[in-house]
Parts: sequence; C-alpha cells; structure tokens
Amino acid sequence: MSNVFLPNTMMGTLRYKRVYEFFEEPRFFSAENEVNSLFVVYWIGEDEDADSWYVIPVSPTRLELIERKRIDLRSVLIDQEQSFYYEVRAPYDREVAPTWNVKSVDAIYDNALPAQGLFISSVVPVLENGRIGEAIKYSTHEIHLEKSSKKSAGNLVLSHVSNVCDSFSALYDSLLEFSGLKDKLRPVDARPGSFILSFQAEKLNAYEEILRDLSALIERRADIVDFIQNKGIDIQAFSDLLQSIVSTGTNMELKSNQTGEVVFLLTKAGAEFYLRVISRMSALAVSGHQIPQADTLEKVFKVVEVKWSGEPCTVENTGLQERHVYYYLHAAKVLGLLNANGHVTAMGQKLIQSGQENQYKIAARCFEVSHIGWAWINWSEVENLSQIDPDTAEEFLLEQCNSLSKDTIARRSRTLRHWGKELKEKYTPL
Repeated sequence: MSNVFLPNTMMGTLRYKRVYEFFEEPRFFSAENEVNSLFVVYWIGEDEDADSWYVIPVSPTRLELIERKRIDLRSVLIDQEQSFYYEVRAPYDREVAPTWNVKSVDAIYDNALPAQGLFISSVVPVLENGRIGEAIKYSTHEIHLEKSSKKSAGNLVLSHVSNVCDSFSALYDSLLEFSGLKDKLRPVDARPGSFILSFQAEKLNAYEEILRDLSALIERRADIVDFIQNKGIDIQAFSDLLQSIVSTGTNMELKSNQTGEVVFLLTKAGAEFYLRVISRMSALAVSGHQIPQADTLEKVFKVVEVKWSGEPCTVENTGLQERHVYYYLHAAKVLGLLNANGHVTAMGQKLIQSGQENQYKIAARCFEVSHIGWAWINWSEVENLSQIDPDTAEEFLLEQCNSLSKDTIARRSRTLRHWGKELKEKYTPL
C-alpha cells in the first residue's frame, strides 16, 4: 500500500505513521503531515463511493499514552485535547477531493462508540515505501539506579548496573516460577547518568502489590521474613539483590511506565539493614533452579563426557529424549561438573577421566558441597552426606523452598531422594 492516507488536503498531505487496528486495511491509526502535526484517524463507516473517518488532532504526549495503552479507544474519541475535530468523507476515487466537516466534540456521540476498557491491539509503523514494519514494543517498567553516596566519584559503571539488573531479573524469574507463569525482562531502552533501564515485562504488574508492600516494610525497617516466606519470594534471589545493592553502592527504584508510580525502592542503607539475616536464611533456602530433575546419574556423567568432546548434546549421542537433555545438562551444573555457560569444569574433567566407581565418589563429594546438598545436610543437623535420611527430601524442600508449589515439590523431591540414596552409599569422608 502507499504510505499516503490523504494527499493535498486542507491539513496538507496526511501520511500513515503507525497503525493500531487492521480490518482488511488500517482502520485506526495515527497520521502526520509535512510539518509533523499529528492526528489520530478512526474509521466510522463506508458507502458505495467513500469511507468516512474521524480525524482528531493529537499531541505527541497523548499519542504516546495511547500507544502505551494508558488511554482506551473510547477515551481517545470523547476526551479530546481540542474542542473540535474533523469528520472526513474520503472518496475511493482519488481525483475527487475529500470533504471536511468541522465538528464539536459533543458530536462524537452521533455514531456508535467502542466500549470502555478496549485498548489498541498493537503499534505497527508504516515505512516510507508503504510497507508495514515490525511492531513496536513499549517498555512496561523501568529501573532507576544511582550511587547511594553523593560523595562517590564518577558515574555508575557497567558491571554495577548489570549486577543489580541481573539480580532483580532473577528475583522476577522466581516470582514467575512460583506462580507458574512465563515471561522475561526484555530491555527496550536505557538512559545514562544516574542509569535508567526501560524494559518490557508483561507479567510484572501482577507482582506490583507484593513489591509495593515489601518496599513499605523495608522503608519502616520492619520484619520482612514472614512476608517473604508467605508471598513465595525466593530468599536466595532476594539475598542476591540485597548483596548487589550493597556491593555496588547503589540505590534502586522500580517504576511502572503504565501508571508512573514507584513500585519498589531499595536503598543501600535498607539493603545493609536486612542483608545479614537474609543471607543466613539463604544458606538453608533452596531455589527451584537448584533442584535437579535428572534421576540417572550415569546419564549425567554421559552429558559431561559429550560436552568435553566438543559436540552438542543430542538425542543420538546422549540416549536421552530431546526434552530430557536440558534436565541432565542442568543436573551437571547443579553438581558443578559444568559451569553456568555449559563448559566442563576441572571437576567435570576429573570425573570423565575416572573409572565408574570413582565417578560416583566424585559425584557424591560434588553433591555434598553443592548448595542444595549442603543446605540439606545443615537442615538435617548432620555432619556429612552419609548421615542424611533420603526419605526427608520432600519435607526438606517443603520447608526450605518457597518458590515452588507443593505439587511441584512432590515431583522434584523424587530426584533428590534418589540422589541421596545412591550417593550417600558412595560417599567417603575426608
């Protein structure tokens, strides 16, 4: 299609800017003329010879609110910035000039209006050649970071920014896991100085009330332990966020771009106040991603061997079903045989170069010093892996893993119980 909506009108040549609703062709969109005046254009009907439209002048600020879905379609029409708009009859024959009628805002009620609470479907730019571009993704929230002390020299450095943002992302992941939802923090834009990262996270608004309440407790320096446990907040993820705020000397503010409200505020002073207690709790707590889901240890050893050979793990070279390959790679990371990037560690090399009996002894030692293994030992109030009771696996997870539901824990505990039974028999004390 052409990028020209209406040529040579009393408003200049109106060109498509962004399309919000399609029905065979654009039906609700923004348009722009040669001097960058903006309009929203809404289709109201057709006859044999022409389409009829509302053409409503709009400011850049209001247009952005429409595109961010903070103003619904009905409000676009009835709550206009000016006291008048245009009703345009645009003939299909481009040789015939459109007719423009100036209308009072009250006249908008002469035609059927969309129901309240309906927002645009998408924001799709129209390119200069008339082709449709990729849909624009607007940020839903933003993180504002600044140095906690005005005496600190220089701006924030990248490692500090990534440390805090990664920690908050992990906290969000744990909330999603507890709720059984899927989403990711997707960066959209960033601004320097006191660093501001705009990002898209469609499900984050579901946790805004929890974050607001937690922020209020922190501001009052109230007890947050019961709140964290009752709301399914992952203690380790929260501990990591506190640690990242303290170690980087920053203050963090999370704001909703949909409401403009500050949802969560964590200062360095607030993080320091809670860090000791939360860190102690996190030593015993277990996150969902730290629980293995691969029963057969020999197959865990096999994926490490395949990785060491330099080949990707496949159905053919591991003997696993495709969806199980990930579980076994994850289990190898839990044991420290692979690092976070999936590369074989020194302990992983030692394991694959050993005989089978020694492989199990190495795995037992690795499990004991893994976070979940050591947390289980401490929770059991014993000295080493050989003294744990494997049948306590589910009870241990129910008490120490806040980020998973009871049904999920019941499933995950089976692998942990199996590992406990198999590896405690192979364990040799130092």
